[in-house]
This record gives sequence, C-alpha cells and structure tokens, in this order.
Amino acid sequence: MKVHFKGTRGSIPISPCALETREKVVSALMAARGKDLRSESQIREFVENQLPFQHGASYGGNTPCVHIETGSDDYLVMDGGSGLRVFGQEIKSEAVEGKTFHIFLSHLHYDHIQGIPFFAPAYEKNNKVIFHGGHDDIEDALRNQMMPPFFPVGFEMFGSQISFEKHTPGDLIELCGAKISIIELDHPGTSYGYRIEANGVTVVYSTDAEHRNHAHGSAYPYVDFIRGADLLIFDAPYTHSQSIGNRENWGHSSNIMAVELAAKGEIETLALFHHDPAANDEDMVNFLSHTKKFLERSRLSVKETKSGLSGSQSSRTHPGNVIVAYDGLSLEF
Repeated sequence: MKVHFKGTRGSIPISPCALETREKVVSALMAARGKDLRSESQIREFVENQLPFQHGASYGGNTPCVHIETGSDDYLVMDGGSGLRVFGQEIKSEAVEGKTFHIFLSHLHYDHIQGIPFFAPAYEKNNKVIFHGGHDDIEDALRNQMMPPFFPVGFEMFGSQISFEKHTPGDLIELCGAKISIIELDHPGTSYGYRIEANGVTVVYSTDAEHRNHAHGSAYPYVDFIRGADLLIFDAPYTHSQSIGNRENWGHSSNIMAVELAAKGEIETLALFHHDPAANDEDMVNFLSHTKKFLERSRLSVKETKSGLSGSQSSRTHPGNVIVAYDGLSLEF
C-alpha cells in the first residue's frame, strides 16, 4: 500500500509570504557557507540530505486530502480539501479517462470539501466519481458550495458520472481491493474516521476528532478501531496545553494524546495531521521534536515501571515512528 499526502493543513489553506520565502533562502545560503558546492548534483545532495527540512522544504499549506494506492485500477481518496486539486493536476498526465474515483469525506466543513470544485477528473465525461461518507446531506453540501454567489461553476457542469453513498459505523465497505470500516468521531457536526485494510496492511485515517477525558479509560472504542494499524493518520494541530485550554471543545486533539492513543492501539507509524494554519515550518519542526521527546520519556517510563504494571498498561507498545505529515509526502508499506 502507498499513501500519498496531498494536503495536510487544517481549517484554511496557507502559503508562505515573500518574507518567509526570503528567510528560507537566507538560511539555506548561510548553511552552505564553506561547503564545496560546485555542481548541480552536489547542490541537490546538500539540499536533500544535509539542509534542515524547514530551510530547504516546507510542510505545505493545502487542506486535507490523502490518496491511498491499493493496487486497484480505481482511485481511493480520503477527503476533498484543496489538496484534491493538486492530486487532480498530478494525474492529468496519466490515462485517467474512464476511471472511477472513490472519495471518502470525513465531514463537510469547508476545508475538507473546498478542493472538489477544482478536481479536474470530475469534469471528464467518461469518469465516475463516488462520494462516500457518514452524513445524510453530502450531496446538498457539495452542490450548495458550487451555487451562486459562492462559485461561478455549478455542480451540473461536472462531466463525470457523480453518485453518493451513505455509510454507517459498523458497515464494512469493500472496494479498491480494500475493506473499509467507519467510526464516528467527536467533532462539531460529527466527523468520521476510516480504517482501510488491503494487502495485509492497515491504514487509519482519523482527522478532526477531540479525545476527551474518557479517552484515557480502558474501554475507549477508538482504541479497538485503530488497533494494530501500520499507519495512523491522526488529527493533532495542538499541544496538550492548547487542547485543554482556550481551544477545548474545538473538536481537535494534541500531539500528546496522539502518542498516548497510538501506544494503546499498538500503532507502528503515527502521522500527525491537520496542522494549525498559524504554525510555520519552524514551528512544525519544534512540534515534532517536542512530540518525539514525549514519546521517548513515555517509553522509558513504561520500561522502568513495567514490572509493577498489569493488564493493558504493561502490554502497551509505543509507536515505532512518529512523523509530521507534509504535502507531497509518500509512504509505502
């Protein structure tokens, strides 16, 4: 299975301003001082392998969209944020005529559907686009965002065959060579997470969810839903203090809760997702560093006290890897 992140930002798309771009260039040139960088290959090697990520790249600013390859000829996509436009542009060079696109929506907030009007394959007459989700009003929401005065091109301009499928927690959806299950999440207006199993690999896409105090209990259903996943894509725009401070009840979670739940669920790779639009690349690097330090302290704490623990606590397995997802990242399992 291959997982391609096309949009990882939450709430609203962002882009670096001229000053931020200039500072990246200055930082890169400062880091290059004294190095023998004469050829293009030497420069590329330096940028790709030696230059700190925040100086030579970016976490990006498109809103949520993840393309999951399962080996099927059909396309499997999670959410339709502005990253969906990028995905559509990237596959324009492929032979996509006569293809089927399954787009699973976590919920209908604007940052998760705003890329749909710009999804180029939907305008091709021989394609099929099937929108999946747990909400009753998916069709109305998608049509309304393309009505005047909000958008100049109506939903009826899509040339593809468009359809909608409603799912309920407990359903098992089989398509794209995968088995997909759904869970309801705690978020204003309700969000839904998806567990995708294909070719012996499991990916959980779980964005826009607040995990409150009961998430620390031993019978939290979410833990069973994510258990044993190779990759958990987890909504974590906030630090712990933010999530229990003035951003409580906003429907999002923290990096600390991400690590805690990933440990209980025996997750292999944890990908932090739905980043705060106010966070720049330097902030994201520090966020990841803070998360990794907490993960290491948590591992040591469990190791030191394991002999005195019992039940599920003593058997907790912390994630082997924690990353901050970024636009353009691809992972293969």
